[in-house]
Amino acid sequence: MSRQRELCRPVTGICCLAMLVIGAVAQSSGIGAGLSISGYVRDEDNHQPLKGATLELMGTSGSTASPSVMSGITGEFRFSGLVSGDYRILAHEKGFDPVTVNVTLGATSLSSVSVGLRPTETSDAIGPGDAISAHQLSVPERARDDFDKGMKVLIAPQPDYRRALSLFERAAKVFPDYYEAYTEMGVAHQHLGEGAEAEKALRKSVEMSASRYPDALFLLSEMLNDEGRFADGEGFARQCVQQDDSLWSCDLELARALAGLKRPTEAEAAAAKASELNPANAKTFLVLGNIHIQERKYQAVVQDFDAYLKLDPTGPASDSVRASQAQARRALEKQLSAVPQPH
Repeated sequence: MSRQRELCRPVTGICCLAMLVIGAVAQSSGIGAGLSISGYVRDEDNHQPLKGATLELMGTSGSTASPSVMSGITGEFRFSGLVSGDYRILAHEKGFDPVTVNVTLGATSLSSVSVGLRPTETSDAIGPGDAISAHQLSVPERARDDFDKGMKVLIAPQPDYRRALSLFERAAKVFPDYYEAYTEMGVAHQHLGEGAEAEKALRKSVEMSASRYPDALFLLSEMLNDEGRFADGEGFARQCVQQDDSLWSCDLELARALAGLKRPTEAEAAAAKASELNPANAKTFLVLGNIHIQERKYQAVVQDFDAYLKLDPTGPASDSVRASQAQARRALEKQLSAVPQPH
């Protein structure tokens, strides 16, 4: 889990099920190797992550340089399979003014690109019944200031996780109900290799928010899935989906948990929904591929991994995916040869 918040997990052989690459963040380098541009989308006013924003990447000629993507639950995005050059990132989301960010990609990949969207003046007012919004409005300015400083330190090109942690702790001391700060404490603890403390902070955030804060639910589910604790991961993923059924990240974690519990039919439905919500997300096809391995649907496995490689041909899992795909093709050949031929 990282603020490139998701943990890197390798896809191994065709028999390795459910322990998947879910958001690898290692960047390839070299002009000929395939480069990437990644970063985060945030609300310009309060620095909160914006999930579900649409981002397009254009070249200098105005042509599309990469398939459009949607920002994840923590605002993360990634364009891959690029070459050196100048690009424009176009970002838009309902209720916010669209923005264009110019970037130059040299010989190495770009990470931590910041895309800020400012709410439009005509945005709908916050309803009095919105408990989450009411909570956010009640945060004291001093606590919010410490939280914002912590976020800037956390997502900086050279993050200082210990410093970020102290700022989030200070924010929570000023405002004890600041469950967003506890979520970010969990992120910082995880980066520092303090898994038990990370889980404790995320569980506290879930409890304090009465299971209504999707970020904490998603991150806790992801952590539990990464550790193979799929039964617990399923519960938090389901709560995440219930809070916002438009978040593909929640459905993806639910699919991972169900696959780990050897419930491939349910897992396939959850992964398919994640793919419908964000068809440009390569990670979903890794999950689908492993689910279809469980179901011995080797033709589907080959197609899933083809889809992944088209979206992320040089990503950190690409070599493992190609190896697993080759094994799936061999398994498919054996499967077909075992079918009796009509006389």
